[in-house]
Amino acid sequence: MSRALAIVLVLGLGLAASGGCKQSKEPAEASEVLARSRALAAAMCACKDQACAGPLRTQWNELTKLLHGATFTEEQVEGLTTEDVRFERCMSALSH
Repeated sequence: MSRALAIVLVLGLGLAASGGCKQSKEPAEASEVLARSRALAAAMCACKDQACAGPLRTQWNELTKLLHGATFTEEQVEGLTTEDVRFERCMSALSH
């Protein structure tokens, strides 16, 4: 799992348990973030070259910004972790 995603997920789960804090803007819906992570991981796994993967990596990095302030259930954290591993594995396979 990417280190940034792991940290954000742990913090997000901790905030969910503690009630969190007031945000200046509404965080993204957790289910939306999970659905987008699944779609991006699937797209990365369909890539055949780095030209395809580059823009997806940028989108993935943008997606991780939506994790800040969002509240996730344990099941959603597991789903996000699974998709992160899948995304990273498929991206790594392109460099071999």
